[in-house]
Amino acid sequence: MLSLILVVTLATLGVAQDLPDVEQFGPQVGDVVPAFSLTDQHGQTQTLQSIMGPNGAMLVFNRSADW
Repeated sequence: MLSLILVVTLATLGVAQDLPDVEQFGPQVGDVVPAFSLTDQHGQTQTLQSIMGPNGAMLVFNRSADW
């Protein structure tokens, strides 16, 4: 039983040390997004205002492996 606790504790510590500090990467949840103008997958230019709906907008960035 003691060895199981030791293994679980060490595994937990190892995982916690490997996780990145997400506050170092770009905007955080709730941050104000600066105005932008980007081309979408159809070649149309989209701005923050053009995608904003009555309840705001949710931006999702997907990094593809097929660059």
